[in-house]
Amino acid sequence: MKCVFFCFVFLVGVPVHASDHLSATEIVRRGNDLLRGEKSFSEVTMTISRPEWKRSLTMEAWTEGTEKTLIRILSPAKEKGVGFLKKGRESWQYVPAIDRVIKLPPSMMLQSWMGSDFTNDDVVRADSIVVDYTHEIVDERVEDGVFFWVIEALPKPDAPVVWGKVVLKVQKLNFVPRGVEYFDEDNELVKFYVTSDIQNVEGREIPLRFVMFDKTEENYSTSLIYKKITFKTDIGSRTFSLRKLKGL
Repeated sequence: MKCVFFCFVFLVGVPVHASDHLSATEIVRRGNDLLRGEKSFSEVTMTISRPEWKRSLTMEAWTEGTEKTLIRILSPAKEKGVGFLKKGRESWQYVPAIDRVIKLPPSMMLQSWMGSDFTNDDVVRADSIVVDYTHEIVDERVEDGVFFWVIEALPKPDAPVVWGKVVLKVQKLNFVPRGVEYFDEDNELVKFYVTSDIQNVEGREIPLRFVMFDKTEENYSTSLIYKKITFKTDIGSRTFSLRKLKGL
């Protein structure tokens, strides 16, 4: 569950030369921080699409930096109350049907999150792409008048990640990642996501729509749409606690 709460006035034109001196890692960090800020609260709809069916979930999420995340499912009724908590590198899930909090071991982090094309690692470990990889600008390009960096991220030795390589296409004027590709250790593309609906929210440009596509399964995709997001929110010291995870 990573990544994924996770992921900003749409600008085109000349690139910002003042930002050209930035390192690849700093560019990735700025893009990664756009949807979080120091604190945030959001309401999100996730739609999972398969060839034979489609289903949607709504949820609310609180974040504090990249270290703390709390997510609670609001609907449908079957999943209502399911919660996810991340503090540092530790993660927990609350299952109301059995009134149990489960600590998520590393082996579970690469499993599908709520049956979607995002993994637990995507949703929860928001800082992984920054801290677990080295970064290099491998290309600069212009598409439809928009200037981009293309950044290759390679895992650090012994980093707790599964990807052999991640490639990010980052918009120069606002650091918005417009596309991210995930490759396995054999350099085969496994999945990718694209962002859209870039709007100005409280002075920062952010994408409000993310769509992840699974390249290993035909017509598999998952969309995340932010219905509401604010960075001007009061989050108490007890928000990121096991008690709050259970909705108490």
